[in-house]
Parts: sequence; structure tokens; C-alpha cells
Amino acid sequence: MFLSRVVLTDVLGFNWWIERHVCSNLGEGGASLLFPRIYSPLVLYFVLLLIIFSRERMEVIISIVGSFAAKAAEYAVDPIARQLSYLFKPRSKFLNLRTKVQELKDARERVQQSVNSATRKGDVIFDDVQRWLTVVDEKISKEAATQLQDREEKATKRCFAGFCPDFKSSYPLSKKADKEANVIAQLLTQKDNFDRVSRPSEPKGMDTIRSVKEYEAFESRRDAFNGLMAALKDDAVSIIGVYGMGGVGKTTLVKEAFKQAKEEQLFNEVILVAINQTPNMLYIQKEIAVKLGLAIHEENIDMRATQLHERLKKEGRVLVILDDIWASLDLRALGIPSADEHKGCKILMTSRRLDVLKMMDSCHNISIQTLKEDEAWNLFKKMAGQVVERFDLQSTAIEVAKKCAGLPIAIATIANALKPKENLYEWEDALRQLNNPSERNFEDIPGGAYSAIELSYKFLEVKELRPMFLLCSIMGHDVVVEDLLRYVIGLGFISNVNTIKESRDRVLTLVNNLKASSLLLEGNHPNHFDMHDVVRDVAQSIASSDLHWLALFKDWPDEETMIESQLISLQNVEVSELLPHELDCPNLQYFSIGMKYSPLKIAINFFEGMPRLKVLEFNKIIFKSLPSSIGCLKTLCTLRLRNCDLEDIAIIGELKKLEILDLRESNIIVLPKEIGQLTRLKLLDLSYCHKLQVITPNALSKLSKLEELYLYGSFDKWKVEGIENLRSNGSLVELQHFSGLSTLEVHIPDVEAIPKDNLFFGKMERYKISIGDEKWDLYDDRAMETSRMLKLKVNKSIHLVDGIKNLLKKTQSLCLNGMEDVEEMGMLYHPNVETIGQLRFIKVNNCNMMKNLFSFFIAKRLCQLEGLEVSNCENITELIEEKKEIGGSDILEFNQLRILKLIQLERFNGLSLVGLFDEKISCPVLEELKVEECHKLKYVFISSMVKSFVHLKRLEISKCDEMEVIIEGTLTTEGGINSSIRVFPKLDFLELGRLSKLRKFCCGINPIEFPSLKILMIWRCCALNTFTFDDGKNRVRPPHYLFNEEVIFPVLEKLYITGIDNLERLWGDQLVEHSFSKLTFIDLNDCPKLLNVFSSSMFSRLERLDSLSIQLCKSIEEIIYEGGSTSNGMPSLYPQFFQSDGEFPNLTSLILWNLPNLKSIHYNKMLTINWPSLKEMKVYGCEKVEIVFANSGETSSEQPLFWVNESTFPNLQELTLGMDVRIKDIIWHCQGQQQQQQNFVSHYFPNLKVVELMSYSEQVIVMPPYLISNLQTLVIWGCSFKEMIFQSEEGGEEKPASLLLSHITKLRLDSLSKLMHLWKEKEGFPNLRILYVSMCPRLKVNLVPSSVSFRNLVTLEIRYCSGIIKLITHSTAKSLVQLQQMRIEKCRNIEEIIQGGDDDDDDDDDEISFPQLNSLELVSLPKLESFCSSDKYTFGFPSLHFLLLHKCPEMKMFSQGHSNTPLLHKVRFSKWSRKEEERWEGSLDSTIEKLFREKHPMIEECENFKEDRSKPSTSNTQNLKKEVQNSVKDQDNYSISKEDQSKPSTSST
Repeated sequence: MFLSRVVLTDVLGFNWWIERHVCSNLGEGGASLLFPRIYSPLVLYFVLLLIIFSRERMEVIISIVGSFAAKAAEYAVDPIARQLSYLFKPRSKFLNLRTKVQELKDARERVQQSVNSATRKGDVIFDDVQRWLTVVDEKISKEAATQLQDREEKATKRCFAGFCPDFKSSYPLSKKADKEANVIAQLLTQKDNFDRVSRPSEPKGMDTIRSVKEYEAFESRRDAFNGLMAALKDDAVSIIGVYGMGGVGKTTLVKEAFKQAKEEQLFNEVILVAINQTPNMLYIQKEIAVKLGLAIHEENIDMRATQLHERLKKEGRVLVILDDIWASLDLRALGIPSADEHKGCKILMTSRRLDVLKMMDSCHNISIQTLKEDEAWNLFKKMAGQVVERFDLQSTAIEVAKKCAGLPIAIATIANALKPKENLYEWEDALRQLNNPSERNFEDIPGGAYSAIELSYKFLEVKELRPMFLLCSIMGHDVVVEDLLRYVIGLGFISNVNTIKESRDRVLTLVNNLKASSLLLEGNHPNHFDMHDVVRDVAQSIASSDLHWLALFKDWPDEETMIESQLISLQNVEVSELLPHELDCPNLQYFSIGMKYSPLKIAINFFEGMPRLKVLEFNKIIFKSLPSSIGCLKTLCTLRLRNCDLEDIAIIGELKKLEILDLRESNIIVLPKEIGQLTRLKLLDLSYCHKLQVITPNALSKLSKLEELYLYGSFDKWKVEGIENLRSNGSLVELQHFSGLSTLEVHIPDVEAIPKDNLFFGKMERYKISIGDEKWDLYDDRAMETSRMLKLKVNKSIHLVDGIKNLLKKTQSLCLNGMEDVEEMGMLYHPNVETIGQLRFIKVNNCNMMKNLFSFFIAKRLCQLEGLEVSNCENITELIEEKKEIGGSDILEFNQLRILKLIQLERFNGLSLVGLFDEKISCPVLEELKVEECHKLKYVFISSMVKSFVHLKRLEISKCDEMEVIIEGTLTTEGGINSSIRVFPKLDFLELGRLSKLRKFCCGINPIEFPSLKILMIWRCCALNTFTFDDGKNRVRPPHYLFNEEVIFPVLEKLYITGIDNLERLWGDQLVEHSFSKLTFIDLNDCPKLLNVFSSSMFSRLERLDSLSIQLCKSIEEIIYEGGSTSNGMPSLYPQFFQSDGEFPNLTSLILWNLPNLKSIHYNKMLTINWPSLKEMKVYGCEKVEIVFANSGETSSEQPLFWVNESTFPNLQELTLGMDVRIKDIIWHCQGQQQQQQNFVSHYFPNLKVVELMSYSEQVIVMPPYLISNLQTLVIWGCSFKEMIFQSEEGGEEKPASLLLSHITKLRLDSLSKLMHLWKEKEGFPNLRILYVSMCPRLKVNLVPSSVSFRNLVTLEIRYCSGIIKLITHSTAKSLVQLQQMRIEKCRNIEEIIQGGDDDDDDDDDEISFPQLNSLELVSLPKLESFCSSDKYTFGFPSLHFLLLHKCPEMKMFSQGHSNTPLLHKVRFSKWSRKEEERWEGSLDSTIEKLFREKHPMIEECENFKEDRSKPSTSNTQNLKKEVQNSVKDQDNYSISKEDQSKPSTSST
């Protein structure tokens, strides 16, 4: 009765009541969302009913007013439901938010652990990972948790004695909680997209390459060099060539350009790779990747190329130098993008031939000529020394110099060869030889140059030098001396040496002699060497003609040539899988062959014709077995099987004269007993044979002459002595028998495995030993690499054996980890230790019983100490224990200490009460200092000691809770009253992080100058007000800006500022001239009180600025402000210097991220700032920006973010907009005419190619045609629309994206949780080349309709799309004629790639061909059964050579129809390039079927059972199977029917 009365009540009356009471509580915004004007009064009435009645009555209400609900659904069910949930479900919203916050905390912990691990390795953390952590820290901070609690309490309050929710609080707070939960969900999604958190730090080798000391600024080269630098700076030039004859100085010139480009910051990355005569694509790709800090695990060239291509495109400006090209290279195949793909990528090539450069599309080619006569003479004089100035020698020396043909390499070699010759007859004899040039010159090497190098070779007086020099010529670039040593010993090139150590010393001496003669060059690493290409050519020519050496590197030589050969080296050789018959090589002493992980079958008698062979080497070859004829090599001294797959190597035991056996990095499981027969073996290298599980007992003990044993990264399952009578594996006891063992590299997990008689340890002269459950790490410990390394991780119950104590006396690198009782072990503390004076590096970790590291007396003996790291030792209070008997004048000097790291030492007081250093310790050469989580330290340096740290280059101070200042005291200067105080003159990196009490860096009476500082990072220093200030001036408080006139950074390039809570201004108005004038990179993050970024005075210093990123600074309203102040103390909005347009001339990247109060770059409407080099712009979360761009010629009361004209953004290529940046107002459109709007973009944004839209909640995106007219790439991420529908203008006709954007070539769709269709049109995106779809779970059944054609698609990648069951139909598949790469990953419901089955209309067999597809990856597809289940189609893959099938457990076959894959020879079953995860059984289908049967053995048993059954039984079985299937299908239909009946109808809903 009550309800009927309610229904009959005047509707208008209720409307009035709702507007008066409900809407007033919700506020204007809430009411407009909950009750839009288009909604019927009936809807309002229904809402009122929901408010009045409790949940218990709701079902009754719903049944009565169902018609009202139906009416509401006609308008907008989803918005109503969402808005109502804000009113009635605040608890669920906050519960969801708390769950998300906890998930975020867990995710952050996992990411932080990865970051910590990477940081310890010295890797560089990716910027997006750092930004992610910064944002997450804000979301999970204590303040955020408190705020969440307060909001939840307010939202869940009730009024009217608890009968009614408090709508005024619950609605806005619930809505905010829902929005925050969505933001956190996006953060979690971002975390899932982190494949890695870091990259290896940039190699330092190339920064210090030889160019600096080799380059001479010759006058004749000036134009060429200036032309080269001009071309590097010219954006219109994308490929540059430098050509000239061999040895003319091309590489030296290019390396000098490399150096200058780095100094001038012309490029973000500069990469130099040597190509040489026989280019190895895998090697070139690896070198580029290493220099980019990119880890590539793929072996497939195309996949590696794709990774490199994407990585290079992420660099703003990158220079790739390809040195010494002999033939045309396919740059695209290498992964180097063209100018059309990435305008920031520039390629510089050197070659001896101009035609090669032209074939590679180099239009800007620079010729390098030989030196002029006077230049050649001056260079010759410089290198030969004063002897050429003698009156009697000078004329002859001039003639000798002329014979070098103006080639610097010839001048260098002959000058160094003649430098020690003081007799005139020696010079005249040299001149006579040069006057008769050799006939063995090369096409590209003048006879004079050839003769000069040949003469230098003849002047090598030490007999071992000549053959060793020739041997170096066949070993490639950047060669390890250790490899040369093993060849030299095998060939017997050195005499009068008895041991490996003596041989090594001799080889190192000879290499240094060759370097001194300029015949060898320095390598990129210690104990490496290199050789100039011209010198190599001459050396190989001499070796070929005089010694019958063949170094063909690729082609298999003819048999007649091989008969005379003494040396054959074939690298990257292309031979068949079979070396078929015996080779007749009676003089052959050295045979080396290297392939590309290929299987090789060798005829049984292959080696029978090599009776004098001394060195045999195979590299990267898969052996089923070694041929028996290898036992015929009775003279073999060195055998190297490196990086090979080896099954049975017992035959090696027959090589009785073998002295060196090198199996490094090979796949071998068992070291057989036959190895014990090698009684002459001196060196056994099993390093990094990760699969080695068994060393046959007593096999090692029989190697009585063994001197060097390398087992690191290999076998470590040592048996403990005495536990078993009959051992089943190797034991360290066997090493006791080696009287001559001097080198040992081994890991011993169990200290009990060390025998009691272990004095042999003390005899070691070179070793790398780790005892306990932690090994030496290739990355963490690379800075500690020496020839004597010892790592211990054992507990206090294990006493140190005598042999280990003896090792300590000679150890150079010592690591102690988790040792609880170090003092009792007498290692670093007790003064009765004889000596530890050879220690160069010490690392102590998790030794919690330690209170200090050294006694004063022990510390004084560490005269060689170069590096010291102490971490996680919770009880250490000081490094050096101070005794009362130490005199006041005693000073402890670490004269070699370069690196000092102190990490997580909670009780550490330093060397004084609260500081790290005091006057009693001296570290005059300290270069790197890191202090982290040392909470008792209040400062690091005292002002009086700062002058002693003149070599300090890197300073990192972080997470020290009590740190108040870095330099305690006031700095003074000896100069005049206005002179600056130069602090740490070589410091180039400074990081201050999470120092909650830090007030300043230092203070002084004069300005503080950091003359070399290039990188400054300050993060989470909440109390920091100013970097430094003049302590001599009276101030009430420090100035409100971080950098003032009291600090000078003349060369600072990169500035990172994060999380400084009180920071209001960055720069003062009276900075010292040239301070901050070299800035190229600025990153500002999470500074909540920062009002703006640049003052007018600072703006003029930013000519070099390349990248500007401003994020999470919620108070910023404008970027540029006037430096002066108005009378009321507020900054003026009209700076005096703004009288003409300003410019950021070199800025290429601009990021404005989550700046909620930002309105404009600047407020002056009369000023347009130009950005001529800007290529990338991101604007996200800037809620008050309503107009991004406005024509500076228009008049409007609204303030845009940018005022623009035709000169503002001439090179803008990528634009990212997101989260409340309104698309419809992206441009201040011209009045009326669409043609004017079109001209606006075509003139103002002529190069805009990429648009990315992020986190838009609108169902329809407004994309004006004048914005997207030149668009090539569209990226949509985290948006809410269900269809790819766009409007060309607000309120205009809705059009499918595939039609509106038909010209784009790349489409990336990511995290679109509501998207149900990509497009429905037949001609959708006809020009599309790259399609990437990820995390679109509502895409159903097929990716696109069967009518869609992909005739231009090159790359297709689909990830995390759980709704797709059949990826594409057969008709769509037929259109993929250009497809080269396909990757389908983690689509959990996909059953087949190409849909087959009953819907196929064609009765006849049909072929579907993918003519260009070279790479197919199917990863983590748990329901995938086949590529195609239909037997109506056969498939052609003529180009496919890489197939990855990983975690697809249900894939029984590749396809029902035949698949033709002529180039495919293996299927990989792991994402990592492990050879054991590759299979091939003759064909693709056979391989997959074989693997499936192996993983499902029951299937094969069932098949065998069926074969044993009669045909009628088989038929009955099939019928029974169909009946069961039909029964299941009927049951499913019945279940579905019941579910449908149980669901309420739409009207009742």
C-alpha cells in the first residue's frame, strides 16, 4: 500500500526534493554526473527509492520498478551504476584500493631487489624503472597510508542516526579511491612490462681508445677533418663515407672525430665497430649491442637485428661508425635503422674503395690523401728520435722517410725499427732495401709502404719475434695474450723455457716488444693486443709466401695448396656437414677451423695425413664423436675444442705428447679416465663447462706434470675425503700429487672437501679460488680481477687450514662473506700475521662479529691496497682499531687506495666520532667513494682535509639518516677575496640520495667551484634547502633556491633532482658566468613545492640542453619565469628579456608528466619560444592544460601550453598525450575554416609522425584530421573505449579508426581492457606494416574479421589476449605475403593460429604461403594444438629459418596439411639460446610430434595399443569416442541452458 502511494506521488515534487537535498550534498560536479539533464524524471525517482530502502528490501523494489530500470538502461546503465557505487559502496572501493596498494608494495619489493642486484653489478638502471619506483614510493608512503585511512573513515561515516550514508563525503572520496586504484593497476601493468630493470654500464674502453695519442693534426688533413665534423652536425646528412688507401690514417681520423663528438655531446651514443675483410654479422651485432649496453641472447641474425633496430631507435641521436668495410653490407640486416626510420641515426663508414661506399648509399664521401712531404718528415722525426738530426744521417733519413709513401702506418713502423740504429751504414742498407720494393705488394698498398713494413719485420732481431708476429696476424682483432701463449707453446716458437709460467712471461715480453715497434697496437683491455689492417695484410703475405701459411678465413682451400701448407686457419668457414676423406698435409703444423654452432661429421681417417701437426683447434662445432684418426697425431702439443658439443672424448687419451688441452665453454658431461694417460699435460682448461658433472676418480692424479688447472664455472662436486671407500667423482685429494701445480681456478662449495694435507695450496702462484656457497661473480667482482683471488664464505665452526693461510700471504684480491669469527681466524686483525702486504682488493660482507676491520699495525702493511669494500657488517664501528699506544703523530697512509665503499654499516662511526675521515688517515689517490646506510655518520669530510682528495672522481652518499653536511666546517681559499674555492678538482660524478637530515653540501667564505663535475644526482634529501652558501655572510636562513651564486658548475652536463620537499626555486638570479652553461640533461621529479623551473637569467644558459623531463611536481604552474621580483615579492610574469622570441636550440626531448597545476610554458602571450630540434614531446596528467598548442597570431583569453608559429616545432616527430589532456582542444583551431586548420598542422607540425594516447576514459577519441594528416605510427595505451572509433571533430560523425587513419604504417594497442574489436572494415589500415596488440582480453575469437586483408604487414606481435581462440582466418592468412616476423605470446585460450575446420568453404586443397616470413615465435600458449588444424591447406615457408616453440604443451603437430620449410634446420624450445633446447627430426611436423610424444608417453602407449586392436574394434572405439563427445556436448548445452534460465531478464534487471 505504501509503495503504491509512492508510485502515485507527483514526480516533479520528488525532482525538486532531490535537487534540493541530494544534489546539494553531492556538490555540483557529483550531481551533474549522477543526474545529467538527459535522464528522465523516472530515473531520478528510481534513485530516490534506492536511497530510502535498505538492501533487504531492494529485491522487492527491483521487481516493482523494473520498468523504471529498463528505462534507465536505455540512457546509460554503466555510468549510473558506476556513480551509484560511489554513493553506496565506499567500503568496497577502499577495500579494493587497499588490495591494490598491497599488490603494489609486493611488486615494488620485487623490482627493488632486481634494482639492488643490478646496482651491485655496476649496471645502469633504466630511466623508466627509476621513474616507476619514484611514483610507487609516493603511492605507498606513510603519508599516503595515513591519508587513505582518513579518507576511508570519512567516506564510511553515516548520518541520520546511522540510517543513511553521508553522500557529501562518500561520493567524492569513493570516486577518488576508485581512480587511485585504477592508477595503481596501471603501475602494476607497467611493472609487468619490465623485461629487465637495467643494462650493463657503458664500456669505458672506447672512451680511451688510442686515437688521442696517435692523432696528429696535419695541415693536409684539416679540411677533411673539418668536413667530417660538419657532416656529423648536419641533420640532412645521414650516411658519411671516409675513403683512402690502407694505412693512410682513416681509422685514426675517424677515432678523433669519435672523441670530439663525445666531447661536444653531438650524440647520445657513439658506437665504433671494426668490420675487416671477412665480416661476421653475429660479431658485428654483438659489438654494437655491447656498446649500447644491450644484452642479446638470440643466435638468429634477424631476431638480433630487430632488437638492435628497436634499441637504436630509442636513442635520440646515435652515431654508428663502421670501420674498414671491404664489401657492401646490408645495414638493415644488421639492425641499423635507415634515415627514414630514425632521423637521429647517423652512419659513418671507412673503406679503401669509394665504390663500396657508394653501393651503401653514401653520398657524402671524404677522401683521405697521403701526407705531404714535410708532414711525413716531421712525423718520421718525431717517432725516430734525435738520431735523424745528426748531420751525417739526416739526408739518408729524409730519403728513408720519402720511401714510406706518405703513409703514417709505414712511417711509424720503419721509424721505430730504425730508432735504435746509430750507424750510418745501417741506415744506408735500409734505404737500399727500400729502393727495391717487394713484388708481393697488395693492390691497395703502395710498394714503398709494403717494403717499409716488411723491412720493419726483418729488423726484428730476436728470433722468436718474427714467427710470433706472423702468428698474431691470423688471430683477428683485440686478441687475448693467453690465446697466443697456447699457440706459441704448441708450435714451439720459444726456447729455453721449462714451465708455462716462464713461457707466459716470455710471450708478454715479446708482445710488448712488438708494440714498441708499432707492429702491434694496444688492445681495448689489459693483456690484449691488436694489429693494423695494413700490417696484417703484409704479415699474412709474408707468411703465405715464406712459410706456406694459409689464413683464408672462409673458403676451403684446394688440396694441392694444402699439401705444402704449414698452417691453415679457416674461421666462419662454410663447409658441408662432412669432411669426407683423409687430408694429405705432410707439412701441416697448425690447423684451426671455426664455424657457427654447426654439426660436423669428420671422416674416420681425416687426420692420418697430418703426421707433423702440433696445434689443432675446433671452435663452435657440434661433434657426435671425434674421429679415431685423431689418435694418429703423435706430435700434437696443443688441442683446443672450444665452445663445442662433445659427447665422447676418450680418444684424446691417445695423444701422449699433448701439453695443452683446452675445452673451455664446451658441453661435456664426463671427463673420462683416459685423460689420465696424458702424462705430459701441463695445462688443462675446463673453464665454464657448465654441464661437467663427473671427473672420473684418479684421472687428475695421474697428470703428474700438470702446472695449470682451470675449473672455474665448471665442475664443483668434489668428494669429501674419507666418506667413501670407492669414490664416484673427483676429489681435491688428487691435487696433492702435483708438485708443479702453480695455477688453480676452482670453486669448492664444501670446505670439508679440502684435504688435510693441503700444503699444495700454498704453492700456488696464480689462482682464483672460492670456498663456500658463493662464487666469484663475473660482474659484481670484475673490478677485483687480479692473478691471485680468494673468496671465503664459511662459518666459525670451520678452522682455516694451513694451505689457505699460506694463500693469504700472497692473495691480491680477498673476499670474506658471512664469516662469523674472522678475528679468531687471524686474517685481518692479529699483528702476528707475517704479511698481507700483497693485498690489492678487499671485500668484506655479512661478517657480523667484526667490530673493526684492521688493527693499526696491520693497516700500515697494506701498502698495495687499491680497493676496499665493507658491507652488511652490523657491528663494525670503525675501520681501524685505534690503540692508546699509537702516537699522536702517527699517520696511516693508503697511498694506492683508489676505491672505498662502505655499505649498510649501521653502527659505523668512521675514523672519528661522527665523520668518515680525520687527520690520521691519508688517501691521496682516492678516486671513488661510496657511503650507503651508515646511519651514525654526520659528515664525510672535514674542511681542512678536502684539499688532499685531488684525485676523487666519483662520490656517492646515500641513505645515511644522521648525515647533516658532506663537508664539515668552512672552506677557505688562499687566493684573493673574490676567488672561488675549487673543491675536488677531478670529481665528475656526485650522488646524494635519501639523506633526510642533509641541510647543505658545504659552506665557504667564497663561492665553491666544482671544475670537473659532469653529473649531479640529488634525490630524497627532504631537508636540503640550498647546495652551499657563504658562511661569512649574515643570513636569517638559507636562500629558498637550491643553487645560488655561491656555487659554480662550469662543465655540469646532467642534473637529476628528485624528492626535495622544500625546494621552491632551482636557480638564483645572479649565477656566476658560465655556471650551468654546459647542461644537456635535466630531470626534475617529485618536488611538491617547486613553483617553476627556469628563471630568465637561467634560460639564456640552456643552449646545449638536449633533454628536459619534469614529473610529479604538483605546484608548478609555468616552466619559465622572470628572475626578478615585484614589489610584493612575487615573481613578475613579464620578464625583461622576453622582448623577442626565445629558443631551446638543441632540445630533442621534452617530458611534462603529472603536473596538475601546470598551465603554460610561460605566461607572456607576446613571446613564442622555438624548439627547432625537438623530436619527442610527452604531456601527461597535466589537468589544467586545456589547450596544448595555440597559434601565436590568434587572440584569446585562454592560455595554451605552447604559443606556436611556423618556426616553433619544425622537427617534432613524436607526441604523447594522456590522462586529462583534452584531445578535442589539442590545438587552438583557427576561426571557421577547416582548410586553415589543415594548413596549421602542415606548416607548424610538418614532421609529426607518431602520436601516443594514454589513459583516456572517453568512449570516443577526437582526432582532428589536421593533426593526423602525416601520421605514420599510432600508439594507444590504457584507454577505455570498446571500439576503435574516432571523431574528426567534437560532436562530429564517428568514423572507424581504420578508415580515418588509413595511411598509418604502425599500430600499437596496449592495455585496452574494454576493446572488443580492432576493426570490422574490409580495407582496414591498408598500409599497415607493424601491428602490436597486447593486454586486450576482450578481443573475441579472431583478431580481425575474415574480410580483413594485411597485404603490407611485415611484423605481427600479439601478447596477453586471452579472448582470442583462432588468431586469423585462412583468407586473412593468404594476404600476409609481406609478413617477415610473427610472435604470439601468453594468449592462454588460443587453440590455433590459422582457423581451420568446418567453416572452410573450399573443398579443394589450397596452399597458404608466407614467402617472406623468416621468424615465427609461439610462446606460452597452453591450449595451442597446432598452427592450423585443417587438412585442406598446405603451407609454404620458403624463408623461415627461425622457429621458437616455448611452453606450448598441447601442440601435437604443426599442421594437418604439409608444411614446406626448406631453410629450417632446427626448432628451439627455449627463449634462451641453449643448444640443448634445440631439436630437429628431419622435418617440422616430425620434430613437433616427436617432442609431444616424449612429453606425453601415455599417448604413444595408447597409439601402440590401438595398432594391436582389429579394425572393427578401432571403429567401435571411434564410435564410442564420438558418443562420449556428443554426450559431453549435450551436457554442456544443458548447463548453459540452465544458466540462461537462472539469469534475470533485461527488463527485470
